[in-house]
Amino acid sequence: MISILNDFFRTVLVSSLFIVLLLVFRMTIFKTFSRKFNYYIWFIVIIKLLLPFTYYTFAFNELKYQHNINKVNLEGFNNISTLCTIILVSIWITVTIFYLISTLWKYIKLKNLIEDLSYDVDDEDINNLYDSLLKELNINKNVKIKYSHEVETPSFFNFCVLLPPYDYKLKELEWIFRHELMHFKSKDIYIKYLVLFLKIVYWFNPFMYIMDKVIDLDCELYCDERVLKNRSIEDKKEYALTIIGAMKKDLNSSNKFVAGLHKKSDIKKRVSNMFNEKNKTGNLMALILCLLSLITYFKIDIIDSKSLIYSLPKQLTIENKNSNFKYLGQVNTDE
Repeated sequence: MISILNDFFRTVLVSSLFIVLLLVFRMTIFKTFSRKFNYYIWFIVIIKLLLPFTYYTFAFNELKYQHNINKVNLEGFNNISTLCTIILVSIWITVTIFYLISTLWKYIKLKNLIEDLSYDVDDEDINNLYDSLLKELNINKNVKIKYSHEVETPSFFNFCVLLPPYDYKLKELEWIFRHELMHFKSKDIYIKYLVLFLKIVYWFNPFMYIMDKVIDLDCELYCDERVLKNRSIEDKKEYALTIIGAMKKDLNSSNKFVAGLHKKSDIKKRVSNMFNEKNKTGNLMALILCLLSLITYFKIDIIDSKSLIYSLPKQLTIENKNSNFKYLGQVNTDE
């Protein structure tokens, strides 16, 4: 159990260092790279957290000889260490299960509310616009649009685009639909759930909450980048005004179960990003970081062969025939 716990905390330490590294790079080097790069580079940390016990171990044998007179009894220390490990694991499992059950309960509650209280969009112009966008974006799955009082900004949830019951212009709805359908094409909702699951498992690590917020923002920035790719300045202005107008109606923080327009506090970053295209792919940097992360999957173990201790159970008197001195000596052996 101690070995498993050590591997687990080793993963926590390594992943936390990577989170700090990516955050520093994000504010410096990564500024010149595309939002796609900034979004998907987080998978280096996500994969590491998903595989906490996956290592390729290099083992080396080392023969050691020990010449000790007395043996140290570590039994008491080992018992205390085992007890502390059991306590820590018990606390972690208890909190994780509670957090998981609480999250699932909130998800099911929201899902039932949306299914029971949402209603179809009857406006023919809106439906025609939506159908044309589905064809343009090559989306063949049945992704519906509905009005719902459970959301305050347009959101994507459970294969459905949800609109709050406000009056939107047709042009505004076009940008909103493009944004939400881009979330669907990018599978962002699954990535959101994956990060949420990792946050539940690693609830004790404060860096997880920082990573969750940054990934959420990078997701929106990448979505904006895809929607506005090769668009004119006028289109970008319309899109920005639509996003700002929709987010003004949001009185609460963004829901962790839906892919939406994100929080109002990040609107300045998003608008700035809309008018500042970055074309560098960052493939070389991604390769370097991936190779660097691979090192963390290797572990070197030095295996000590069983210590050889030479001893005799009784004290021997060794007499030197050529001298008047007698030597008393004791040598311990332990097979």
